[in-house]
Amino acid sequence: MRILILLMALMSSFSAIAQSGNFTVSGKVKGLDSEYLYLYIYDESFPRGSRKDSIPVAQESFSFTASLPRTAMVVIYPNVERTVKRVGKSGYYPAKSSQFMFIASPESKIHFTGEISDFVHAYPAGDSTNADLAALNRAVYPLMNKSVNLEVKIANKLVSDTLLIKAMKDTSAQCDEAVVAIKKKFLAENPHSVAAAWLLSDMMIRSQVSNEEAEVFFGKMHPKLASVQYYPEVAKRMEGIKKTKIGSPVPEINSLNTYDGKTFVLSSLKGKYVVLDFWGTWCGPCIAGMPRMKAYLDKYPGKLEIVGVAQESDSGERWKKFIDNSEYKWHHVLSKKNENYVLAFNVAGFPTKIIVDPQGIIIGRYVGEDDEIYHKLDELLKM
Repeated sequence: MRILILLMALMSSFSAIAQSGNFTVSGKVKGLDSEYLYLYIYDESFPRGSRKDSIPVAQESFSFTASLPRTAMVVIYPNVERTVKRVGKSGYYPAKSSQFMFIASPESKIHFTGEISDFVHAYPAGDSTNADLAALNRAVYPLMNKSVNLEVKIANKLVSDTLLIKAMKDTSAQCDEAVVAIKKKFLAENPHSVAAAWLLSDMMIRSQVSNEEAEVFFGKMHPKLASVQYYPEVAKRMEGIKKTKIGSPVPEINSLNTYDGKTFVLSSLKGKYVVLDFWGTWCGPCIAGMPRMKAYLDKYPGKLEIVGVAQESDSGERWKKFIDNSEYKWHHVLSKKNENYVLAFNVAGFPTKIIVDPQGIIIGRYVGEDDEIYHKLDELLKM
């Protein structure tokens, strides 16, 4: 009977995650001296960054209520200048330690306390999920802030001594390594936590866990977390890891989400070498590499095909406009919610390029823009 009651309680607590309703977030944070905060809801129901609200601040306090269809990560930017890690006149380092972060669920009431110094030393309370997240961020935010402050000093050339610069870089790297170690410990110790499901998804995107580690962490997670959007995202990535290993048949891409609106089928390109190029219009290195990709397409006519698979934050308007105004008229597919090829191929870094041989077997995978893939293509196509 005790087991039945426990199961019913678990089902009740997790089913609440999927219900639609309003959440409220409030705070009383020392040093919060801005006029407005900016809030972003990262929910699968909305394109990334498109659901944005402003929150007025009065006497270091704020409160905000909004509707929410299901659990989502929410980020609030404090607009406090001393937390912005500026480089030069217009650049800056995006630092998580300079943000309020919490996981909102319908009907949840989250409250922040703490202070703002040169980072947001304030953490959420209100439910067990955010208690978990608060414990994690209390441990990692000071380390993140120390690391980014050192990087900012180096980037702004506030230090000239080469030995001191090396020592600062070493310290920054040690902080980053400590952050990753704390995150992995959190995953190991909190397999039932919604915060852990989000964290594993985030760490996989950032390549902070190996595929083998991710499999272990995911295997220990409670299946009731399947109702939270981050769990199926990780599940798709795990499936992608297995299906896109070197030597595996490439998963099919069969899509109408194409540049010309016509159906594209990847298997129709069998008989040629294919480069799957995962990119986005927001990705500078992706676009910087395209002239060389075109040069190789022209270099090996009839032997090589390129398939661009784009991930965009809007519905594809910028993507289509970019292709309209470019000479990169190879095959183009848009990865969307209903056809998420980024997850299916376990793509974390952009650009990611995958080489498929004429028999449809994956023979190479390259993250970033460097010479290695082009050396491999010459080796394959000159034969």
